[in-house]
Amino acid sequence: MKKIYTLLLATLLFPVMLTAQDLKPNFIRSGFYFLVGPVLPMGAYRDGQTIPFKPQDHPAINSLTYVPAKLGAALDMGYLIYIGPSFAHKILRAGIDATFISLWFNSTRLPSDTLKKNIEKYYSFAGQKFGPVLTINPVDRLMINLSYKLNFNIGYHDELDNWSPLTDSETSEYGISMTFQEISLGLSYRLIDFEFQYNFGVMDYNNVSNSNQDQKVREDTFRIMIGLKI
Repeated sequence: MKKIYTLLLATLLFPVMLTAQDLKPNFIRSGFYFLVGPVLPMGAYRDGQTIPFKPQDHPAINSLTYVPAKLGAALDMGYLIYIGPSFAHKILRAGIDATFISLWFNSTRLPSDTLKKNIEKYYSFAGQKFGPVLTINPVDRLMINLSYKLNFNIGYHDELDNWSPLTDSETSEYGISMTFQEISLGLSYRLIDFEFQYNFGVMDYNNVSNSNQDQKVREDTFRIMIGLKI
């Protein structure tokens, strides 16, 4: 008899529970975000790197050395665009993380014996980032965003001027890369947004011309971003 009562009670409560879940507010919504924060160089970008480089007029030279990158800064402006409704009782929602403006740079410090080495100065970038995002809303208005983005970057580095034997025309300052990638973890509550980003890729400085020698430089960074999501 008790089993019958238990089954009857469960049958009556089940629709009520479903209705309660349906009444849960959907806090995962599309919105604009603005983030700023420090850019920490990693790996060869942080430690310094030497790349192959063989100018035709200087057979004795076979490489260029890039000095270590120092602390920099970044600015991201974008929009979270969700596709379809939330699922799993409005806890999960998938969409696209579109960073329409991404600006970042890293400073550097030249060594005292600069004129004795084949060294370039650098670095500043402008680009865009797009990729899928999965948002988790575990409680209240707390959001956890997991995203992966492909990055398009235009890069510029300032050459070391007026040193022998190379001239400015023999090396390149500008480059374009569509192979940078980003993995990020974002935490937001109401308007406040934090994000941890790992960016990795190679920039080819050839002044956007296939006739120039490639200057392929590894530029991996870790970023701690803070800002607003509206």
